[in-house]
Amino acid sequence: MSTPQPEANTAQTKANEMPTAAAAKSGDGEAGEKADAGTSSPEDAQLEPPSAKRSKRTDSNTELVSINGCFFEDSFREQFKQAWRNGAPMRSANALLKQKPFQLAVLTNFLEEDPERADRTKRLEAEFSTLEWKRKQMDLYEFYQTSDLCSLRSAYLQAFYTVLKEQMMPLVEELTGIRLTHVSASCSMYNAGDYLLVHDDLLSDRRIAYVYYLSPWDSHREWRETDGGALELFTADQNTLPVFPVMDKIFPRNNQLVLFRVCEKSFHQVGEVTTFDFPRLTINGWFHGAKSEPNVGAGCPTDPNSVPSIIVDTHYFGPQNIDPLDLASWINDVYLLDEVKHNVQKKVEMFSEVSLEQFLIPGRFDALLDSLRNGTEALEWTIKGPAHLRKYEVLNFKSLPKASPLAELYDLFTSRAIFRLMYEYTELDLHGKKAKTPKCAIELQRWERGCYTVLGDSSTYADSTLDITFYLNAQENVGVITYLVPEAGDQQPNSKTVSDQPSSSSSAYAECYDEDPVLLTLLPKDNVLNVVYRAEGTTKFTKYVSRNTCLERAADGEGHPYTYILACSYKE
Repeated sequence: MSTPQPEANTAQTKANEMPTAAAAKSGDGEAGEKADAGTSSPEDAQLEPPSAKRSKRTDSNTELVSINGCFFEDSFREQFKQAWRNGAPMRSANALLKQKPFQLAVLTNFLEEDPERADRTKRLEAEFSTLEWKRKQMDLYEFYQTSDLCSLRSAYLQAFYTVLKEQMMPLVEELTGIRLTHVSASCSMYNAGDYLLVHDDLLSDRRIAYVYYLSPWDSHREWRETDGGALELFTADQNTLPVFPVMDKIFPRNNQLVLFRVCEKSFHQVGEVTTFDFPRLTINGWFHGAKSEPNVGAGCPTDPNSVPSIIVDTHYFGPQNIDPLDLASWINDVYLLDEVKHNVQKKVEMFSEVSLEQFLIPGRFDALLDSLRNGTEALEWTIKGPAHLRKYEVLNFKSLPKASPLAELYDLFTSRAIFRLMYEYTELDLHGKKAKTPKCAIELQRWERGCYTVLGDSSTYADSTLDITFYLNAQENVGVITYLVPEAGDQQPNSKTVSDQPSSSSSAYAECYDEDPVLLTLLPKDNVLNVVYRAEGTTKFTKYVSRNTCLERAADGEGHPYTYILACSYKE
């Protein structure tokens, strides 16, 4: 297989382009409609400015940054502790505690500063521009990140880390009843198009996750729906798997800290940043504790060593007896010639893949496109999850009339005739005397902005498979499939264990990715049959479709926004 070269690292360039307080827009003033308390929920009203009163806190390194004293007041601490323990919601002047879909607290005006001037947060933001950024790019995420905060020498960021460690960690320990040992922190930056898909942060000794937001620009202290970048929360089903749609959103807001308990149900994602005017800046990480430490609270039991079950719902079945089925009435006659079949087989043997252009007869292909675009028959589409593995829609083939073009397409790719053709293309035992139990799985997928698949359970890649991918109404950057080399030691990345920074479970794979483990990238193109032999352990994912993707065929308002992928897998 061909191996494309990775893109050059542009993190430093992006970091240098990041707007600073001096360059931020200021002419329009702040917007009338504001994101209340950083969340879309109507219960979250505008919160009050910080209180100057403080109590029960250390005095170490508070010259540059200092936590709002209201969070140390006896009345707040007692109210929060009781609500956390009893699994009840709570609201105070600068705090909101949610219990659904999991325990999460929003603390506004976290650092002491004049909200109108935002001096301290502007100084923190200014230091972001001096940092060395590394581009993090994989199936699950695209954004920029720094090294651990404890290693940075920037004055305000170093002071922030000290305050986290010496003041905030003891307070969080008291408020939650969870014994904590240390804190980790790094800086993250999301530019337009950057995102982090669904995961739960459940790894090792992580107990409490936190995200501190910096947006100190005079015209953009609070983010709106149109800006993207929200912390999006998911409900888990009875199998502890995240389900669509998003249950709640917490939007970035300057000087806001979000805390939530890491558990089997803490599924969340960072929605794609869609504004081109400002980056999403955060300081984020975890408060860590002993693995054996029991949890205190309600509704979210946690075993840090547990991993929620992944439902493997790919249905394989044997070839269908469909007579008569004349391949010549469907397939370009060039690909039915013995000499061409032999050449295809040689290429698959050498490169494990081949692409056959203009595979279907034009009339057949046009009829399929017409059925998909014009909806001449009722098409039943359902979204496919779970959310931490994939998001796209699938067609219910059983709902189709038998004589429809899409039903006939299903018959073609599940027929004994196509099993025989795949045998002739690859010499896999899908037909003939040596074939024992050949089988296939088939889906017709509908893709648009916001769809994706990620690297999932390693058991799904345990067997060698012949993958067939066929695009209809192909559009650039919609449905791009990447095949990766097997991980050393058979260790597969777990898509669920990533926060605003990649987890250690995926770091080995990320390092491998930096060294370009890409075997093959399939780019969408109409009427091309992509044949890929995926050896045992070889993984694949379909790249997240950015909300900024230009869907050219829908640009005039009369086109069709979807790309369709016929995905088939054949096993000996």
